[in-house]
Amino acid sequence: MQNTILALLCFFGVSLSGQNLDLGVRIQKTHGMYWENGITAQYTLRNFKPDNFYVGFSYVTSRLGTALGTNALKQDNYIASAGWNFGKEVKPFRVHARLNFGYFYAEQVSDIFKDVPNTAFLFSPEIGFKYTFSQLPISLNLGSVYYLFTGENGESPGTLQPLYYHLDITYQILKKK
Repeated sequence: MQNTILALLCFFGVSLSGQNLDLGVRIQKTHGMYWENGITAQYTLRNFKPDNFYVGFSYVTSRLGTALGTNALKQDNYIASAGWNFGKEVKPFRVHARLNFGYFYAEQVSDIFKDVPNTAFLFSPEIGFKYTFSQLPISLNLGSVYYLFTGENGESPGTLQPLYYHLDITYQILKKK
């Protein structure tokens, strides 16, 4: 097991050496519902439009938001994304579009709710703005997202509402050209 972990770390270390990598925190608010917080990572590929195209992953949970220290429902979101920053990298303010794919899980706190759905697959388009500071390796990313559901009413978790907003604050770990 240790050899597998070491091999994966070496592989990702070598493969990331030619890419840009941003790590940070995400603050998210579902419209009319919960605050959720978590972590986010975004990276660009050296050989494919590194100034514009990026892929990423975010883990967001109400356990670090509304549910922290309360009896609010504990829910988790695992989100993979692919996005495009419009404009030139030299500009600090850019518009972005992103497609998010993921998985939603809400903790069932009682057997009373065993027939209520508590998981869902996620798909959502996003539009937003990114601001990169010129003297600091920090970026602010503000986005508005709308979940597109494939299930009918009653087939998706009740706390999974379609509209949410988020703010990502990321620090640039790697910057390679």
